[in-house]
Amino acid sequence: MPPGVSVGSSRSSGPSGPSGLSVVAGRLSRRVLLAGGVMAGLGGGLAACTGADGGQGEEPADDTGLRRRAAREGSELLARYEATAEAHPGLAETLAPFRDVVAAHVAALAEDGRAGAGGGAAPGVPAEEPEAVAALVDAERETARQRYRAVDGASPELARLLASMAAAGSAQAYLLSEARP
Repeated sequence: MPPGVSVGSSRSSGPSGPSGLSVVAGRLSRRVLLAGGVMAGLGGGLAACTGADGGQGEEPADDTGLRRRAAREGSELLARYEATAEAHPGLAETLAPFRDVVAAHVAALAEDGRAGAGGGAAPGVPAEEPEAVAALVDAERETARQRYRAVDGASPELARLLASMAAAGSAQAYLLSEARP
């Protein structure tokens, strides 16, 4: 179990989140962890079920551009996670599962099995842990919004993939906001 995260009863005396899930001093309840696992598994499972060509031959040119843009955005988010873990080693273990989901999304979007589209430089990481986690929450939400917006111009197969990744990103943003130090 990562430091700072403990699985306990949701009947704790700590503050409750908007859905009644309790979080005590950075510790997540079983329900929060279970919900996160289900959402990550759902997003990853849907992503794995959708191939680049959806079994229908060539991918449309527009899909190629959407896929590349989503992979680039995912790589930037991945770089932000890595920079945050490096700047705040105490958060590294807590952030690892979230980072792994982002890495899986980047790999699912990569063309021809190549793992990534080049992450570039991550923006500066805030000096304080709570602000660093808040910046990750904002980045997750923005990446999810970008993926939702891209759904309209995508083929059905890519739209399903982007929608599932956006849903997983939204869930990650919520869970990260509950895990703030």
